[in-house]
Amino acid sequence: MLLAGELLKYGYEVGFITYGDGRSAVEQANGIEIIKVYRREDAPSLPVAQKIRSLWKAMDKARADIYFHEAGAPGVVALFCAVKRKSFVHYIPSDANVDPQLAQKHAPFSRRLAHRLDIRLADALLCQSEYQRGLLKERFGRQAIVIKNAFPLPGKDTLPKADPPVVLWAATIKKIKQPELFLRLAREIPQAHFQMVGGPGDDPDYYEDIRRASRAIPNLDFIGFVPFHRIDDYFRRAWVFVSTSEYEGFANTFIQAWMHHVPVVSLNSNPDDVINRYHLGFHSREFPRLVRDTETLLRDPGLRREIGENARSYVEREHDISVVVKRYLEVFAGL
Repeated sequence: MLLAGELLKYGYEVGFITYGDGRSAVEQANGIEIIKVYRREDAPSLPVAQKIRSLWKAMDKARADIYFHEAGAPGVVALFCAVKRKSFVHYIPSDANVDPQLAQKHAPFSRRLAHRLDIRLADALLCQSEYQRGLLKERFGRQAIVIKNAFPLPGKDTLPKADPPVVLWAATIKKIKQPELFLRLAREIPQAHFQMVGGPGDDPDYYEDIRRASRAIPNLDFIGFVPFHRIDDYFRRAWVFVSTSEYEGFANTFIQAWMHHVPVVSLNSNPDDVINRYHLGFHSREFPRLVRDTETLLRDPGLRREIGENARSYVEREHDISVVVKRYLEVFAGL
């Protein structure tokens, strides 16, 4: 949606294909066409062929010159564009799409095959990091273009941080994000206040397990789902942002933290070593160090300010959407 808003400024017509909601099949919102298919809650029970037909019908209805795909329904958009001779742009959303060890661990063979189809058939292949670009060249012989995740940057914050200090976690609550480690972190640092933000993923029982377990931790608030337009309020007031994910691509939450001067403490993810290279927080690698790194930032306001300034400067250089959109315009013009 953020990219769409920028493209509209340059005269592009933009449409989205998304889940149905029981209202009209096509709507207009803020100059964007929204074409709806089946309801999300119906998806698990629908035959695959029916879902594909629904998506192809919607793509036909869109009458687009360029089809842009990041995640969801792998292989479907690629095949549609190959058959209809439309331009297909594929953006790699996660390291698991290109790293064979992660793929074998987390995706069934059929999904891995569909991801390969997306990569093979893309007219333009985009990725989040130099690490992903290297794997695409090595494993698939494809040249990819690195375009970093981007946000419209808010003004520099002047509001005071929360008191008592807040350590924030924000992600979809699913197993690869390892939210149980954040609960453990809160127990290890009882003098700080912890907030967990996130809606359920594809395992509602797991979500309920995490929510119930959080109730037993007096210094942790389980916030649950927060709409995108309200999430900045949580990043703005946080002292430290913690990531416990098993892996990521380039997490949007890192950028959201950094643009609000918030250091990141990441257990595993450190795309292209940016955390260490630009001094944006800590890459902990193991849980005991995650505890120590979080405690270090909570104790040292001077270090937090220094890292916060580094972080804000970094996102201004690398992740400002008004600048990054020009990379997309170059790709689209080349098609």
